[in-house]
Amino acid sequence: MKKLIIVFCVLFLLQFNEAHLEPLLLDSITPYFIIRTQSGLNANNISTWVWNSGVFNQDLRTTNTSGFQWPKGSGKFAIYTAGLTIGAYINNNLRLAAISYNGEYGPGYIVSGVALEDSTFKVYKVNKGDNSSNNSDYANWGRMVPYGAPYLDVNNNGVYDAGIDKPGVQNAAQTIFECITDGFPDLHSTSEGFYGGTLPLYSEMHLTAWCYDNINGLSDVQFLKMEILNKSDYNWEKTYFGIVCDPDLGDSHDDFTGCDSNRNLGYCYNADNMDGNGIGATYGANPPAVGYDFLRSAVNKHVFPNVELRMSSFHFYQKESQPSPPCENEILNSPVESYNYLTGAKKDLTPFINPLTMHSTKFVYSGDPETDEGWTQHKGKINNCGGALSGPFDTAYAGEIRFVMSSGADNLTIFPNEKQTFVIAQMIARGTSNLNSVTKLKQLDDYVQTVYDNNFAIGIRPISNDVPDKFSLFQNYPNPFNPSTKIKFEIAKSDFVNLTVFDLSGKVVEQLVNEKLNEGIYEVNFTAKNISSGIYFYRLSTDNFTQTNRMILVK
Repeated sequence: MKKLIIVFCVLFLLQFNEAHLEPLLLDSITPYFIIRTQSGLNANNISTWVWNSGVFNQDLRTTNTSGFQWPKGSGKFAIYTAGLTIGAYINNNLRLAAISYNGEYGPGYIVSGVALEDSTFKVYKVNKGDNSSNNSDYANWGRMVPYGAPYLDVNNNGVYDAGIDKPGVQNAAQTIFECITDGFPDLHSTSEGFYGGTLPLYSEMHLTAWCYDNINGLSDVQFLKMEILNKSDYNWEKTYFGIVCDPDLGDSHDDFTGCDSNRNLGYCYNADNMDGNGIGATYGANPPAVGYDFLRSAVNKHVFPNVELRMSSFHFYQKESQPSPPCENEILNSPVESYNYLTGAKKDLTPFINPLTMHSTKFVYSGDPETDEGWTQHKGKINNCGGALSGPFDTAYAGEIRFVMSSGADNLTIFPNEKQTFVIAQMIARGTSNLNSVTKLKQLDDYVQTVYDNNFAIGIRPISNDVPDKFSLFQNYPNPFNPSTKIKFEIAKSDFVNLTVFDLSGKVVEQLVNEKLNEGIYEVNFTAKNISSGIYFYRLSTDNFTQTNRMILVK
C-alpha cells in the first residue's frame, strides 16, 4: 500500500511539474532489488541461458560459469556471457543501460517516466507442444502480449485470443520472453562488468529469444529480438547500441577474434588448430568458431531516406591481466570509456589502426582467416594510445579476449516513445580446421540471413523464381499419405497467406502458413502428428483468393 501511494504521488508530481523534474530523482525514492533468475534455451544443439536482467549465455547456477554449451550435453562451452548495452546522451550527460556480466535491467515497465514492477513481469517460456494445463507461462502469455510477446494469430483477427492463438514464435521449438527496464536506479552499478553506474536511460526492452529443432541448417543457431523503447521524457542523443561479449571458446586462453563487415558478423575462433587437449571443456583438434550477426540493426529514422546503420564497428578489448596497452583493456575507471568502446574507438578515443594500411578503422581484424586475405589477428596490431595514429607493432598473441560489435552513430537521436528493433543470431560452426570453422560460420550466416530475409518462413520452401499469373492451390502429394505430404501453392502478388489443415468437423489441425509472402511458387511439408487416419481438408486463403482441397491420411 505504501508503495502504491508513493507511485501515485510520483505520477501526480510528474503531471504538474514534468518540465522541471528528472525521472531519476522521482524514481530513486522507491528502492528496487531483484533476485536474478534465468531460463534455459536448449531445444537444439545449443544449450544456453537468458536472465531476467537481459544477460544471455552466462549460467547463474554457479559463480563465474560459462553458459553457451555446444554441443548440448558435452560440457564444452563457447561463450561466457553477452548482452546488448546502450550508450547515449541526455541533456549532454552520458547515460548507459549496460548488459554484459550482470545487467542494469530488471523485470518491469515504465509509465510517465516512472519504472514500475509487479509479479506479472518475469521470464516467460513456452515449448512446442505446451498448453495452458501443463505450463502456467503458456496460460498467462496474454499478460505479456501488450508488451510485445509473440504469438501465432490462429484466427487472424489481430487480437490475442487465449485458448485459440498459440503463444511463442511461429514454428519455434522454444520461445522465451521478458519485459525489462533499466529505469530502476538501484540496479545501475559501476560493477556491472561494462562499468555502468550512470543515471538510467529509462529504456524498456521487450526481449524474445527462440530456437528451432529439426529444421535443416538451424540446429546450431539461436535468435534474439530486442525491441527497445525510449520511455523517458528526453531525447537520447549520439546513441550507440553494442553487443558486449566475453567468448570463452573451450580453453579461453587461446582465443582470436574477427569480423566480416559485409555480413554484419563478429566472431571468435581458436588461435591454432588445437584447443586445449580435447579433454573436459576443451574442443581439441579442429575447434569451432562462434559469433553474432546483426540481422536487423539500429535505424536512423530522422533522416530522409531512413538509414539502417548495420554493424557500425567491431573491435576487441583485453582482460586487465593480458599483455596489452592500457587503452585496450577492461573498463575500470569511467562510463565514458565504455561509451568510447561502443563508438568503435579504444577506451581513450584513440582509433584502431590497420597495420597493413596504417589507416584508422572501426572494423578490427576484418580479413579472412582461411584465405589469409586482409587484416587478421595473427598478422598483429598497432599498440597506439593517447590519440596517436601510429605506434609500435605487436605480434599476434592469443588470450582471454572480449569484443564489442556496435550499431549506432553520432547523429542517431532516439525520441521519447520511439522504438528501435534488433534481431540477432548467435551461431556456431565447426569445420576441418580452426580457420575453416570461420568459413563454415560465414556460410551458416549466409543461410541464416536468407531465413531472416524470407521472414522466418520456416518449412516454407520457394521452389521457383517464376512469378505466377494467378493464385493456385495444388493437390497434395503423395495422396493418400503416411505420415508426411507436400502441399504446393502459387502466389501471384505479395499478400498475407494462410494455409490451414482442418478435420471433417472443421476443427483446426495445424496452421502451416500464416504470414506475408512475396509472389512466387512455394511448397510446404505437412507431417500428421497425433491424428488418426481419415479425410482432412487444407485451405489456402489470401485477401482475394480462397481454395480448399481434400487429402487422405492412411496409417
